[in-house]
Amino acid sequence: MRTLGVLVAGGRGQRFAELGSKALAECGGRTLLARAIATLSELCDPVIVVAPPDLRLPVPAARRVVDMPGAQGPLAGVVAGLGSRRFEEALVLAVDLPLLTASLLAALRDLRGEANAVVAAPGGIPQPLAAWFGPRAFAPLAESLRTGERSVTRAVLGLSPRVVGDDVLAGLPGGLEAWLNVNTPEDMAEAGRRLGMTSNA
Repeated sequence: MRTLGVLVAGGRGQRFAELGSKALAECGGRTLLARAIATLSELCDPVIVVAPPDLRLPVPAARRVVDMPGAQGPLAGVVAGLGSRRFEEALVLAVDLPLLTASLLAALRDLRGEANAVVAAPGGIPQPLAAWFGPRAFAPLAESLRTGERSVTRAVLGLSPRVVGDDVLAGLPGGLEAWLNVNTPEDMAEAGRRLGMTSNA
């Protein structure tokens, strides 16, 4: 089965402006970019990185995909990534979820069933940038973007995905704590602390 990994790495993150991109911030001894690529590579082949053309990242050109022309935001990145390669299933992952492991994401994949997508909703908040998609998901997502939709959450929920809540997520590897989204230096420090605890366990 051809499994595509799509890393959405476009967020510059004002709190990490000196680095040029949040993706280049270090967490637990590795950049968020390197950590996310490693996680995706355990489950997917190929793995591509989607970002604006002017964002400098240490990614080979063959693995780099630029956002859809004329559009900005994560939905543009998701559509560009899913449209870049043929796939039988695809995992879309944001660069700023460093505690998500391959084992957790594999367990999430196994919950998709016949749905067009499976999306985790920790705390009741859907996470469309840590979700699995079937091949039929691309066309409606591209159409949503074409007709002016800019919310990746609304576009993905329009696929009628399987939405996985806290009751199930708590039993997956890493539990609910794995869904920490890194938006500030304080978040980064907390993620690094948890990663250190895991590696020393």
